[in-house]
Amino acid sequence: MESVNIAPPPHIRQIIDSFFKFIDTEIVPLEKENKKLLDDETKMYDDKYYLRKEVQELRKYARKKSAKAGFLNMFVPENLGGMGLGPLTSVYVNIALHSKYGPGRPLITPGKGLLVTPLIAGFVDGPSQVISDLDEDLKKSYLPLLLSGEKTMCFALSEPEAGSDIWSLKTRAERRGNKWVINGLKQWITNGPYADFCVVFAVTDTELLKAKKGGITTFFVEKERGWKVDAIIPYMGHCGSDTGILSFENVEVPEDHVIGDVNFGFTKAMLGIDIGRLAIGAICAGLSEWALKESIEYSKQRKAFGQTISEYQAIQFMLADSYIDTYTSQTLAIHCGWKAENSDTPPVKEISAVKAYCVEACQRVFDRAIQIFGGMGLTNELRFQDGFRLARTYRIPDGTSEIQRRTIARRLLKGDTSII
Repeated sequence: MESVNIAPPPHIRQIIDSFFKFIDTEIVPLEKENKKLLDDETKMYDDKYYLRKEVQELRKYARKKSAKAGFLNMFVPENLGGMGLGPLTSVYVNIALHSKYGPGRPLITPGKGLLVTPLIAGFVDGPSQVISDLDEDLKKSYLPLLLSGEKTMCFALSEPEAGSDIWSLKTRAERRGNKWVINGLKQWITNGPYADFCVVFAVTDTELLKAKKGGITTFFVEKERGWKVDAIIPYMGHCGSDTGILSFENVEVPEDHVIGDVNFGFTKAMLGIDIGRLAIGAICAGLSEWALKESIEYSKQRKAFGQTISEYQAIQFMLADSYIDTYTSQTLAIHCGWKAENSDTPPVKEISAVKAYCVEACQRVFDRAIQIFGGMGLTNELRFQDGFRLARTYRIPDGTSEIQRRTIARRLLKGDTSII
């Protein structure tokens, strides 16, 4: 009987190895040169919680380097000028990237208050399937700037009273002649404080919205049209973040800035969210492996009461449980990536399972790692606190753990009961 092999196939392994070579050659030296700036959040952020100009420029430099090397746009659709690599490759790359480099690397992996990884464009900051239906002239004008890493985007869906419940959106867009006028407030917008363009979701038909049959339209809005960053939201003990509050006050956009069909932007929102959920799951599955490997090595070196702590059953059980969480996370994410790549429709319940399980497992693994390292595990130097806080943060965006469970249950009750 032929065995099932979930290791990256040769062509994906080649991509990963090339990516690692690029990072080790171009980005790691950049991190080392700027270690004092990047390792200290009090130096990374100003008194208004913004990334300092020097850090913004470093991120932009890394982003442009990645674009030139061919990695920034790996997962951008081909019709938008990217490589069009599928969800399975995305899962493998994210697992490998984060299992090798760990959390808290501001130019490589999430951490240090940053939810955006500069080296790979995602749906929240770069061109994705969400803007596939963007007007062709706008694509010609703006895609080169996004693909080169010169400019970035943000995905403005959430609001103060509309997070998990998209049908509670308050932002409105009113048609006036050949223009649309947008008014409203968006909150928890990743990359919002630094973005040049915004994909914003607004209510255009209140009756359809009440009936939950539509009424939401997707717009592409340039920064110069007048939306503002009201504030940056620092979170989980960080000195700043990538997350902000955006206000739209009589912001006018032409008709050609509508993405897709008027009143039917809900599917655009969910498309972006599905992409994000799977990526977050894979990131966490990779981070779990990093923390597990660190825990194993330390347990074999640290001595207490005359022997290495790896000899104690309490430590062995923690290592075993972390392996179970890591193995399950990676297997789950890889299978879901394969299913997403080979299905005509998104595997909704499987994506929700990946988001819920991998994130929660990652937090468990980091919690055990901190316990195994003892006092050292609590220090900032070892980066476990970066991983622990990141995993805890990831339980909220792109649908809370509770929303994932609700989604899974509803799919099961509607007859989608397949396991494999």
